[in-house]
Amino acid sequence: MTLTQLGVVFWHDLAAPIIAGIIASVIVNWLRDRK
Repeated sequence: MTLTQLGVVFWHDLAAPIIAGIIASVIVNWLRDRK
C-alpha cells in the first residue's frame, strides 16, 4: 500500500463519521426550528 492509498483510507475513516455527525446536527437543528 502506497502512502497515497494509506492517506485516502485514513481520510475516509475520519471523514465519514465527521460528515455524518455534521449532517445529523443540521437535521436536528432544522427539525427544532420547524416546531
